[in-house]
Amino acid sequence: MATDPINRGILREVANRPLEVSAEHEYRVTSGGREVLFAGFVAERWLQCGPQGPLHFHSPEAARSVLALAEGWTATVVHVLARGPHTFDELYEAVGDLSGAEIKDHLAALQSSGQVEALIGEGGEPIYAATDWLRAGIAALIASARLERREPREDMAPIDALDVEAGFRCSLGLVELPRQLSGTCSLGIRLEEDESSRLTGVTVRVDQGHIVSCEAGLDPKAKAWATGTAGDWLDTVIEPDAQLVRSGGDSWLARALVSTLHETLFGIAVAPE
Repeated sequence: MATDPINRGILREVANRPLEVSAEHEYRVTSGGREVLFAGFVAERWLQCGPQGPLHFHSPEAARSVLALAEGWTATVVHVLARGPHTFDELYEAVGDLSGAEIKDHLAALQSSGQVEALIGEGGEPIYAATDWLRAGIAALIASARLERREPREDMAPIDALDVEAGFRCSLGLVELPRQLSGTCSLGIRLEEDESSRLTGVTVRVDQGHIVSCEAGLDPKAKAWATGTAGDWLDTVIEPDAQLVRSGGDSWLARALVSTLHETLFGIAVAPE
């Protein structure tokens, strides 16, 4: 919805100048409409960094790239690749609900748009790996997830533990931290708004500014932690002034991870149009 050129054109026009259809009726862009524009803007910024050069927002190549990302995420192919390179057989076993032909179609779409590369493994068997551009696409998915939470629809799928793991793995695969930082930090998300609900997330190990591991699950022995609801995390990563994610332990490490996620994914000053 956010990357459809017709939707975007209508929303931009009405955002710039409310459309008056009669003395009693006038169309104005709602807060939800502005969220759609924001999600489209984030997707456009991602398209500008395509591995083969910038992709024009209205081009067929851009539409195919967005579709490959969105459908690869929905099918959980991206979730599996976020964990690391996989052979086709490993992907087939991990994804579970898709046929071999469906997985091949997703891989072909992701490969042709530069979001997945095929490496040559032992015996010449291809090993499929996510590119940094695919990882960067998580910014558009984060913006879309916030749109869905603020403007829920009946067919909306809730954020689940697999989404959380893949989102952190994609994001953290891109960050660069100060060399002074070392230690472990658990990053937890409450999928329910209730403060007593169970946390899901990842534990990150940092060595001299380099993220050396990102494992599913929260290590109670981690020296730092950052937690919040899904809404808290979405707002804070997009707009760090929100400061809704709580941190503790080695708070410097925890805060650095949260702020660096923002800088990496949304660091250029952005605002809904």
